[in-house]
This record gives sequence, structure tokens and C-alpha cells, in this order.
Amino acid sequence: MHGSPNAMRILLVEDDEEVAHTLVAFLMREGFVVDHADCLAVAREAVRDEEFDVVLLDRMLPDGDGVELMAFARKIRRPQRFLLLTALDGVDERVAGLDGGANDYIVKPFEPRELVARIRNAMRFTPQIEPQVRRFGPLAFDVETTTFTIDGEPFVVRRSEALVLAALMARPGSLVQRETLESRVYGYDRMVSSNSLESQISRLRKALADRTDGLRIQVERGVGYRLCEP
Repeated sequence: MHGSPNAMRILLVEDDEEVAHTLVAFLMREGFVVDHADCLAVAREAVRDEEFDVVLLDRMLPDGDGVELMAFARKIRRPQRFLLLTALDGVDERVAGLDGGANDYIVKPFEPRELVARIRNAMRFTPQIEPQVRRFGPLAFDVETTTFTIDGEPFVVRRSEALVLAALMARPGSLVQRETLESRVYGYDRMVSSNSLESQISRLRKALADRTDGLRIQVERGVGYRLCEP
């Protein structure tokens, strides 16, 4: 750990020793306090025990995907600002990282000065503790147990439909891209027939109509879906 007492504190999670050394030296020169973790296990301990202004997170770590650290921080209710620094530059990887809770996604190689600008930009946002139970009208989703209730009574649907509904409940009232829903249900690498998601949505609509007075799923054709109240 290095820097002045009032400097922003950064956790760098990077397993490449040369990259880590270069970044730590650069960030120190910029006046940041820097801690370094070379794997997920060490990073979990750091996030659990300390508070950081920003976590710079590689995805391809020796003991897993860096995205897992963001899920871990949410689970233990330790909000952090995450900036992903990774060589994974595909659209699917970017979507997974941002949907996973990253404030920003920076592809290697990058310009160090741009990294500093993005760190300072991330500081404009206040990290929030994700509620254990998300609510929208009569519908509630328990993040920890991944179960749903309507007016306090269990609401049980198929696993694939539950994944769709959980994604919609992450942003209730807002449009969720079709590609995001398909990736949550089917994964990024599987071929999905054109009507598979529509079938899930159709069954969810009927189940919601049977149990609520107007809670519905609105479609924007070719774009995505939105969970709406009457």
C-alpha cells in the first residue's frame, strides 16, 4: 500500500506480474494508494476486509473469472466501484461485465492517462448496496435464494422463465435488451431458435396475469422487453 493518507485507494486485481508492476508504479505516480491482488482468493479477502474507492479488475485470473468478484461483493453487501481491465473485447464479454456490475470496461492495451480519467469518472458514482429483496408492485424477488413471491405467496415458474424474470426484475420498468435475456437463459455460446425467448415470455405473461391485476411484460419488437405495472 502506498500514497498519501487522503489519496484515493485502489485495489488492482491482476495476475500478470509485469502488467501489475507497471500499473502500480504508474498509479502511485498519479497519487493513488494502491493494493495489489494476483488472484480471486486474495481479492475476496481484500474486498471483505477493506473499503476501496475503485477496484481495477482483470477477468482472466488463475482461479476464475474476475466477474465473480463483483458477485461476491454484492453477496457480502460490500459495495465497490469496479473497472474491468481485460483483453476480452467481444460484445458478449462487454455485456457480461457491465451486466455483472462493472462501472466501466476497458480493453487491453489501453492508454494509462485514459485509465486515470475513467477512474475519476467512476468516482462520480456512489456504489449502492443491492437490496436482498427486489420489489415491483406485488412481485418480490429474493436475490439470495433466487425465489419469487406475489403478495407474500410463492410464485413458482420454470427455471428458464425464472432467469428471464430475474433479469427483468433487475431493471423493473426499464427496457431490457433481448440479447441480454437470451444470454442469461441460454448462455453466450448456444444457438437459440427465434421463438425460444418468446415462448418463455408468453408463459410468464400468462402466469403473471393469473396471479396479479395488471403486472405485465411489454415488448418492443426486435429490441427487448419491459416489466410494467398497470
